[in-house]
Amino acid sequence: MPKATQLSFLGIAKETTPGTPVASTQFIPVTQITPKDSLTLLDDKGYRGALVDVYDQVAGPLSGTLDFDGDVYPDTIGFPLAGVLADVVTSGASAPYTHVFSVLNTGNGQPTSYTLNDQYVAGNRQYPGAKFSEVGFKFTADGLLTYSAKTTTFGSVAATAPTASWTSVPPMVGWQGVAQIAGVTQAGVIDGEVTIKRPVTVINSVDGTQAPVQLWSGPVSVDGKATLIMEDDTALTQYLTTAKPSVDFNFSAGAGASAVQLKFHMSKCSLSAADITRGKDYIEIPITFTALANTTDVGASGGYSPIKVTVQNAVTSGTYK
Repeated sequence: MPKATQLSFLGIAKETTPGTPVASTQFIPVTQITPKDSLTLLDDKGYRGALVDVYDQVAGPLSGTLDFDGDVYPDTIGFPLAGVLADVVTSGASAPYTHVFSVLNTGNGQPTSYTLNDQYVAGNRQYPGAKFSEVGFKFTADGLLTYSAKTTTFGSVAATAPTASWTSVPPMVGWQGVAQIAGVTQAGVIDGEVTIKRPVTVINSVDGTQAPVQLWSGPVSVDGKATLIMEDDTALTQYLTTAKPSVDFNFSAGAGASAVQLKFHMSKCSLSAADITRGKDYIEIPITFTALANTTDVGASGGYSPIKVTVQNAVTSGTYK
């Protein structure tokens, strides 16, 4: 019998030892889950007096990936942010707590690893050692704030399906956001994107196991886009003069203990395009930008960071990292 896609779910938990799977402690509502075990098959091509090419294939190293997409829920979005940026500072004695994410620049700079749990109805598998290589956000004025996340993992293992529990906090909506460029509020932002990338290298070792010896997270980069209603030459001038303005997208809702927020702050951005566009009944100017490393957007570990992301919710300290 076929299995219903809608019965799938995704779980996540911090690991104590990277690559050693642990049971899910949180569950993330998602709209897509794409798991993949990447088994290297090594060809046996030794000549045997026959006009053939491959006689056998033997198992080489094994790793995996698990990508997922979804709407932004302000309580669970902290996991991919902590996974890609790694410096997490939490403040507040009670809800709402404020979590600030920046690039970790102390120690070996490595983020926390996670076990991802893919319940796909026909079975259930854990993907341990997960390191986030990309988290991309998109928003429009008439839609939900969405994201996509990519991870590199150790090879999956079969496990008993956990009992899921779900957030009661609603997803964030695009119109709840306020955009600023160079500290000036932009009333005419139609849509936008922010993408945080961090390469993850699979390091295999001659150590008697198929699994990687390390999944190594590299340097962080951030870029983005925004489509503006063109009311004047401000954005075009910033591009032509290489002004490097700050860019902020701040989404918030609720009040008191129920207040939630997701804010992207990039103190120094280089605009790489600002094109006058006449595809609609009004003129737009789409811009693209790269967030540049600076000493303002850093966290507790200091150094440089191209972005500071603030999340406000009822989640206590120590949950994400």
